[in-house]
Amino acid sequence: MRTTALIPLIFLTITSSAEAGKASYQNYPTTPPETFFQGTCDSDTDGTKFAEKVCYTTFKNPGESVFAPDYRPPTCDKSRQLTPEQKSVLAKAYSRAPDYMKGKLCRLTQVFVTRSRSWGPMGWGLWQGPDRLPDSKSVYIAISDRQLTGKQSFVDVENQTIRDLLRAEYPGRGKGLVQLKMGAAPDPELAVLAELAHELGHVLVADANMDGNSRYHPRRKVSGPPKNACFETAFVQASWDEKRYNKRLRRWVDFGEQYGNRTKNPDLKFSLERLRRDVRRGNVEAANRLIKNVYSSNEFVSVASTINTQEDAVEVFKYKVLGDAMGNQKPGFDVDGRSFNVFDALNSGVLQKKVQCLSDFGFLSGQP
Repeated sequence: MRTTALIPLIFLTITSSAEAGKASYQNYPTTPPETFFQGTCDSDTDGTKFAEKVCYTTFKNPGESVFAPDYRPPTCDKSRQLTPEQKSVLAKAYSRAPDYMKGKLCRLTQVFVTRSRSWGPMGWGLWQGPDRLPDSKSVYIAISDRQLTGKQSFVDVENQTIRDLLRAEYPGRGKGLVQLKMGAAPDPELAVLAELAHELGHVLVADANMDGNSRYHPRRKVSGPPKNACFETAFVQASWDEKRYNKRLRRWVDFGEQYGNRTKNPDLKFSLERLRRDVRRGNVEAANRLIKNVYSSNEFVSVASTINTQEDAVEVFKYKVLGDAMGNQKPGFDVDGRSFNVFDALNSGVLQKKVQCLSDFGFLSGQP
């Protein structure tokens, strides 16, 4: 997750009160979960209805939230209003989204905007399990207002995400770091669409309990086993060190945290802390090598997707959304003089199987 970037999402190990737990929900359900994305959607071709419903919130990182009975859900901050310009870019982003994403966005309980921070994840996604609020079936996402006021292109945001992951945003750091380039003109609404897709992806993973195949996964206490085991085969077994992954199963992942995860591909196996240390010392050689290897791998769609398994799934969803939104106009990235088209790579090999897994879970359907 940012993603801001990304971005990242909130699914925590649960320790609610015994009384509330017994009275309100079944521990360790045995049937696949029912989606929280319910109801119908109004016609909203230009996205204005969607944009009008978006609001600021002062809700903090959901990963730091408490559980029932003390938990309070996120609410709108009525003291701060979105500007017409912010609503306009949100509406344009929604109108560019493929129909299946619109079908998910319009069924969210609420979309929020958060105030910009100096570093790191400013967006989040929240699947509000019954251990937080009994009998609730609410799903939320939030993105940073930085994305709604800037004129950044999608590739600008990707470069910023890489710098944030490496902690290279501080003055004097990251000099010589490889930059992704794209020939297309800046398209701010596409950058906003990418942020919305990333955070929505986190919610979809939790809603389907996509990564909860193991009974020891922390989300299994309140959500049943996934209806399909393809996350294990298409993502974990195909691209990740399975033993490491199973040691630290997560319900919530913070931005830029590997949780011990490592890829199988030796060219993409790295310690993010070690890369950060190198960057602090002015050495970007290993980071540049990683960036180039990611885009030549045809196995991962972004540097962020190589951080942990959940980010892998979320970033594939984001790139699938962007590719469908761009139609036949899918420019590639120029990485240090070499051209790579991640969007084309989604149609074959390992990445095609990952996309198929998202489809099997209903991520690419506009219906509940």
